Amino acid sequence: MKRITLFCLALQLFCLSAHSQLHLNTGETWTYQFNSLPHTGFISVFVTNPVGGVSFTIDSSTFQTGDKLRYEMFENSTSEMPICSGLMASAPPFTVSCQAPSSWDDLQGVIRLTMVSGSLIVTGITVEVIRSGPNLSSYDIYSSTFVPVPQPPRVLSAVARNGKLVVSWPQGSASDLLLQGATNFSPVMMWNDVTNTVYAIGTNYVTTNDIIGAREFFRLRSR
Repeated sequence: MKRITLFCLALQLFCLSAHSQLHLNTGETWTYQFNSLPHTGFISVFVTNPVGGVSFTIDSSTFQTGDKLRYEMFENSTSEMPICSGLMASAPPFTVSCQAPSSWDDLQGVIRLTMVSGSLIVTGITVEVIRSGPNLSSYDIYSSTFVPVPQPPRVLSAVARNGKLVVSWPQGSASDLLLQGATNFSPVMMWNDVTNTVYAIGTNYVTTNDIIGAREFFRLRSR
């Protein structure tokens, strides 16, 4: 029975990820890494300085009092200190920006959104870099505007063996993912970090846990 319950949870997460809108709930994180940006124009050197930045827009109808969304920019990876960050805790405005001077000059970087509390829908994101070019009187503009979508699911599997629960997921998943567990959905889904040692076995990551309830649920989330 426990094995069926876990499979249903994995199936539910897969179905949610198929939605076209980025709907973030408490504790969920969305990460976007880019390796290039298209050239979109020029701007006078007398108007601005070299800068990298991101702006995002939320669906105004989904924002409620108490919602808190953390946004962060990283130069290379989420293991570094953010070069710009902030907390969206009130609205309007429903579009928020973050910028760091002379950042993302190589047209590469990482963005991370973390829903600290509440839930909302992110409807659009713009990434922009202004950097020096061959023309001494103007800077080059590189930018991309898109509708964010949920990240693809990481499939979890679990098997009960000798009174223990063995949970595994593919090694192809991001290295900064954290396994969390819960025992019920009501009244509020309370996720707790699974602190047991994780081993690499074959092509999977595997951890062994005590069985602590009639039903248990697991998920992977970004740190």
